[in-house]
Amino acid sequence: MSASRFVRSRVGRGLLAAAALALAGCGGRGDAAGKVTYQGKPVVWGTVQFEDAEGMLKQANIAPDGTYTVEGLAAGGAKVAVGSINPASSDFQPRAAEGRPAPPPPPPAVRGWFPIPDKYAAPHTSGLVLTVKAGANALDIELK
Repeated sequence: MSASRFVRSRVGRGLLAAAALALAGCGGRGDAAGKVTYQGKPVVWGTVQFEDAEGMLKQANIAPDGTYTVEGLAAGGAKVAVGSINPASSDFQPRAAEGRPAPPPPPPAVRGWFPIPDKYAAPHTSGLVLTVKAGANALDIELK
């Protein structure tokens, strides 16, 4: 079969379309960085989670100034979650176990922490959707 007849066939057109999508990389990958705020105040403790366009979950810690960075997200719409449980919670306090060395001292208190609504803790309940483009993205997350 000649090249021109192959391109005109259904199989040929299908293979060419699939190859074009594969070469395009379905939008590429992007990195997201920004600041998380709630009612205008920086969220100083917790995590940010992205469920990207491919359904992959990527997470990063929130720095004391409210900033975060998440790398390697599939380009497209991403559901976003922000979790910030109380850092003074017993979940974060070192515990002594019988017959084991003493735990390290507790971390210093997180200054400026305040609770945020629980709805923001999961991508499917937060209502937050951001668009990730290939390359670097400045994406501030403003919780209301």
